[in-house]
Amino acid sequence: MKKLGLVLLIIITLFTIAACGNDNAPNGPPEGEQPVNTPGEENGPDVDEPDPPSTSNPSGNDAFFFKIGDFIIHMDDNIDDVISNIGEPLGKFEAESCAFEGIDIIFSYPGIQIYTYPAGENNFIHTIGFFDDSVRTAEGGIRLGSSIQSVLDVYGNDYSYETGVYRFTRGLTVLEFLIEDDSVRGITYRLQLDL
Repeated sequence: MKKLGLVLLIIITLFTIAACGNDNAPNGPPEGEQPVNTPGEENGPDVDEPDPPSTSNPSGNDAFFFKIGDFIIHMDDNIDDVISNIGEPLGKFEAESCAFEGIDIIFSYPGIQIYTYPAGENNFIHTIGFFDDSVRTAEGGIRLGSSIQSVLDVYGNDYSYETGVYRFTRGLTVLEFLIEDDSVRGITYRLQLDL
C-alpha cells in the first residue's frame, strides 16, 4: 500500500517540477522515515472505519483543509507560518519554478509532503499529498487503504471522476482520491492555481 501512495506522490511531483526538465525530483519520504501507528494498532490500522464526518468547517470558509493535531493548514497558506506552528520538516527539495519566478519547495513531514510555489519573497502551499496510512483527511478520517464506500459516505456523490481519480471540489480547493480495487491508494489536497 505504501508503494502505491508513493507512486501517486511521484506523479504529482513530476507534474509539478518535471516540466522544467529537472530530473532531481524527490521520490517519496525521507530516508529512514517509517509510518507512525497509533498505540493498539500492532496489526495495522482499521482502515475501513473512518472518523465520523465533521458537521462544520472549522476553517470558516468554503475550502478543503488539512489538520496536524489542532492546527489547520489551508491551501495557499504561507509555508513559514505553517512551519512555525508544526515544526521543521524532516527534509525538503528545491527546484526552479516552471510557472513562477523563484523556487518551488517540497517539504516532507511524517506521512505527507507539502508542495509550495513562490510569490515574492514567500512560498505558499498549493498541494499536500499523503504517502502512508498514518495520516487522515480532516473531514472524516479517510486514509490510504480506506474503502471507496467510506469516501462516498463522508464526501457524498458530488464529484468528478477520471481514470481512477475521484475529485471533490470546494471553492478553489480540490480533494482527490486515487482508487484501485475499491480502495484508496492516494490522497491529495490541491489548490486550483490559475497558471
